[in-house]
Amino acid sequence: MNRITLLLTAVIMGLMVTPMNAQFIRLDVDEIDNHGMVPGKTFRVYAVFQSEGDILDAVYGEASAPLSITSTKPFYQHPKGGPLSTDIQRYDMSVNPELAYDSWVTIGSEDNYMNALSGFIMEFGEFETSGGELVTNNGAWFVTPDKRQSMAGESKRILLMQLTSEGEITGLINLHGRTKAILENEVQVGGGEQIKAEGISFVAK
Repeated sequence: MNRITLLLTAVIMGLMVTPMNAQFIRLDVDEIDNHGMVPGKTFRVYAVFQSEGDILDAVYGEASAPLSITSTKPFYQHPKGGPLSTDIQRYDMSVNPELAYDSWVTIGSEDNYMNALSGFIMEFGEFETSGGELVTNNGAWFVTPDKRQSMAGESKRILLMQLTSEGEITGLINLHGRTKAILENEVQVGGGEQIKAEGISFVAK
């Protein structure tokens, strides 16, 4: 059992799950207006789920399902930013407005406020220092499934990343989570099935 498999096992430890893919619907890629404050275009990538309350706890790559996020030109990286949304400080954005268009990955949250995101044996160096590719075949970014940011809201979308580049962006990612638990008298009577979707691709240009 490799390290990424151990991580996913730890994240869902204690849950009775059955594999299921139907609850993941698609990726949405939205361009947001960066007002010309930074070079290129800025995109946000969302995972769309079937139901409000469905959970995403990890975006990962492993040997049988690698992860890659690349661009034909470098990703924009602000000096005060970082590769994770936890690195984006609200105060810094108020005095450096171009920081709002930094490139980063996440689950649900767009800055450091109440953000429990972590990286697991991910190599962010090239992505952060030179705007290079982000690739892994044994790593992830994740939150534990009890965190509010892991849960799909009314829109049924969960934010995965923000990417700014003058080039064409391509991505190949894998998602892990579970469906919303169905409770009766505080006892789970349904839901909680595993969501595992691999080889999901997107293009932004």
